[in-house]
Amino acid sequence: MISEQIICISKKEYEGMKETIELLQDPQILSQILESEQNIKAGKIKKFEY
Repeated sequence: MISEQIICISKKEYEGMKETIELLQDPQILSQILESEQNIKAGKIKKFEY
């Protein structure tokens, strides 16, 4: 007998996960994210507080 595990999430969370996957598959967007992370680590980004 094969046993499967099931995960239940809201439709909103599922749609968000799909959107994230789509964004990360776009080389230009992924490059921008990685560049931003490097800028944060290098201290080139200032935290904005309102």
